[in-house]
Amino acid sequence: MRDRLAAAVEWICRGYQPTPRAFAALRIVFALKVLLFPGDLLWIAEVPAQFYSPPPGPFLLLSEQPSAGALLALTIVRALVAIWLLVGWKTLWASAVMTAVLLLAAGLSYSFGKVDHFILFDLAPLACGLAGWGAAWSLDARRRDRTTSGYPLFLFATVVGFAMFTAALPKAAAGWLDPAREATRYFVARDEIAGPIPGPFGEFALSIDSSLFWKALDWVTVFAEGWLVFVVFLPGVFRLGLLLIITFHVGVFLMMGIDFFDNLYAYAAFLCLPFSRWFPELNLLRRLRRRDREPEAAI
Repeated sequence: MRDRLAAAVEWICRGYQPTPRAFAALRIVFALKVLLFPGDLLWIAEVPAQFYSPPPGPFLLLSEQPSAGALLALTIVRALVAIWLLVGWKTLWASAVMTAVLLLAAGLSYSFGKVDHFILFDLAPLACGLAGWGAAWSLDARRRDRTTSGYPLFLFATVVGFAMFTAALPKAAAGWLDPAREATRYFVARDEIAGPIPGPFGEFALSIDSSLFWKALDWVTVFAEGWLVFVVFLPGVFRLGLLLIITFHVGVFLMMGIDFFDNLYAYAAFLCLPFSRWFPELNLLRRLRRRDREPEAAI
């Protein structure tokens, strides 16, 4: 039993194992994104102090919001860590520090009651560093041969799946599965009327007067977010789920103007291998069928 379990875990992790060069390209693109298109932090010092209310956790230790000088220092540190990650020297440490810096910046941003959806982007460097995205095109790779590992990405897939599940569960509890409700239609209409930046196709979508269309969007949304956590043991099916999630994100942007695209850097970690290896389940099915036919051939 133990041997079978170990073999199953090894098969799963092998299904998530990226190729070194594709994974290194993701590291470079991620570092350049943080370096060239960083999120602004200086606005935090401009918010009136009475609105500062850090979330539960270590940020409660901060009695007041950081000064503009401290935020500028954090911005500079973030840029330096991005350069560190870009060159790939002691890449695992650079990745861990990058996640710590991003989480610190996110925590400070969340200390005014607004929480965004990009925690997966912040966690991606740590997961990818453990998985070996410094195995190629890095100073580390020049010193000795390195390889990648699928086990950290298997764990990260579980985190991604659970994060999506926590988004689907409240929707299901709020009635998104109720055939009599059209939740997506309501939110698109609300954002089109009162939202800050409505989606470019929001008005067109609202012109579609079809209950079946809008109800299908509700069901697809709950399914797309809710099923990932249950298929993390099947790397190929999980990748199909990510493609569905990406399609969902594009639809949300087009109809509601909500930008989820930073999450693409996290999803890309699971796609850094040849397409022929995207669906290891197919090879597994072929081996099982071959094994079933062998006794017949022996007879």
